[in-house]
Amino acid sequence: MGEDIELYFKESGQFIGYQEMEMDSKYLDVHEDISYLKDSVSLHSHIFYEILFCRSGNIQYLIGDMRYQLQPNDIIFVPPGVSHRPIFGEQFTEPYLRTALWVSADYWKKCSEELNAVEWEENKEHQEKSYIIRTNGTVLYQFQKIFEELLREEKEGKPGAELFSRGLFLQLICLLYRSWKGQTMTELKSEKAALLDEIISYIEKHFAEEISLKTIAAHFLISESAIGQLFKKQMDVSFYKIVTQRRLIEAKKLIVEGVLLKSIPELCGFSDYSVFYKAFVKEYGISPKEFRTMVRGEQYD
Repeated sequence: MGEDIELYFKESGQFIGYQEMEMDSKYLDVHEDISYLKDSVSLHSHIFYEILFCRSGNIQYLIGDMRYQLQPNDIIFVPPGVSHRPIFGEQFTEPYLRTALWVSADYWKKCSEELNAVEWEENKEHQEKSYIIRTNGTVLYQFQKIFEELLREEKEGKPGAELFSRGLFLQLICLLYRSWKGQTMTELKSEKAALLDEIISYIEKHFAEEISLKTIAAHFLISESAIGQLFKKQMDVSFYKIVTQRRLIEAKKLIVEGVLLKSIPELCGFSDYSVFYKAFVKEYGISPKEFRTMVRGEQYD
């Protein structure tokens, strides 16, 4: 799966972005990714939990409207439906290597309940939450060994590999919880807000409304061209592309929740269903209805 993860595919023969792929297992999927160049990774979300163990690469990471400067061995925790993407800035001088662990929402909930980690889960819902965990010493070594074993089980595929991997994940979630309780890990604070962060935060709060370069320029007292250059230089993507991607992430979330397709464009800031449909297909390679069938197994109109 590690090599295939960069491909775009779907069993029907259509092509979709890897972020829209269904998990192979109903519990866990693990793979290794590496970026040698400034890959164009879209702002995206998943319908499962994603835990990234960053092994190398001096990049920044955008999660929601918070931007973080990563270091080797940082752990990124991204819940379902949360927008995220790496930012490859001028300082990108070494390969970005990471181990990605995908955990189904149902299995994560089951494990959390068994752990009785109520206060931990509630803490993760705080507005000022941190998605980046930084460890060191013995705790870091334990994390490293678990991720190495997960990759080995995935690669070798020995009898009982899935059950063994689930056992490793239970160790991982217990270690995360113990570290949080014992304050042996640091929840990294986001970078000091710059103009880019303020604009992204504005988009995060107002994507369902009418947003244009003109309205943003007026709000932040800056020229439209300066905003366009800012996004192109720091994120290698246009302002309007980011707005559209954020709206589509919300659309996916609403589809998963069972909201009627015809109601989604207005809730997400699209002018009409046709505009929404074309944007969805262009970004993901499948229609909103096909995505609904993929995640909910429903065939109704």
